[in-house]
Amino acid sequence: MPSETVDIPGARSVPVLRRGTQREDDFVVVEEPLEIRVDGKPLVVTMRTPGYDTELAAGFLHAEGIVSGRADILSIHAVDGAPERSTRIKVSAFAGDHVNVTLSDSAATGKIEPAERAFRATAACGVCGKEEISDLEQDLPPVSPVSVDPQLLESLPNRLRRAQQLFEVTGGIHAAGVFGLDGELLCAREDIGRHNAVDKVIGFFVLRNELPLAGRILVVSGRAGFELVQKALKAAMPVMVSVGAASSVAVDMATDAGMTLYSFAGPGSGNWHVKT
Repeated sequence: MPSETVDIPGARSVPVLRRGTQREDDFVVVEEPLEIRVDGKPLVVTMRTPGYDTELAAGFLHAEGIVSGRADILSIHAVDGAPERSTRIKVSAFAGDHVNVTLSDSAATGKIEPAERAFRATAACGVCGKEEISDLEQDLPPVSPVSVDPQLLESLPNRLRRAQQLFEVTGGIHAAGVFGLDGELLCAREDIGRHNAVDKVIGFFVLRNELPLAGRILVVSGRAGFELVQKALKAAMPVMVSVGAASSVAVDMATDAGMTLYSFAGPGSGNWHVKT
């Protein structure tokens, strides 16, 4: 039985056998490659859930230090590809979607050539393409610490959860959201890759020319790894909340920068990480 596309972009119907016997349809998250091209040259391929591809590209370029804001991007647009049968993965027909980005002369100077090394990023990888440990270091803008109520932080994962349409359908997708200090949800995005979800939500503000994100809170549905904290700090966000655990490097990076990092957040619970 061929699978069908449902009305919700990013989810697809597939046949399953419930407990091995009863044939039904279920929904799974769509995972397909996206190629980001800068000034006409391929830069990176990432496995992502289709949707908000220009935001993903803008957020990725910002996280990599290639652009600092909307002024660095002359043009950006997504191009849908024609489905082609992969010769390596026999069961998949990938569309070949890509995003074309044209940078300003000042943004391209000295940044693109080092970034043009060939590398592939999977949905689970936040440091693909890095050749040396020193490549993990980035110049980060200063963060202005803010005062926040722990009860507010504990409420944010549930507020994000209510915006997770794809998770409701599939039960298997990451989410990231940016909130105001008053708890208002300003933008939420979902993706098979947690790094992509964060790039999408930050890319939303890059394209709206609303960086830096001082006075904003990043909430993620999974753990707080260093690369997600780094993306938040790159956007000058002073607060990050995670449903899951925080890593040792994430804690060190956040506390050194003056960021409020709140892990294992939920109703009546959470770990507020402080500098030792």
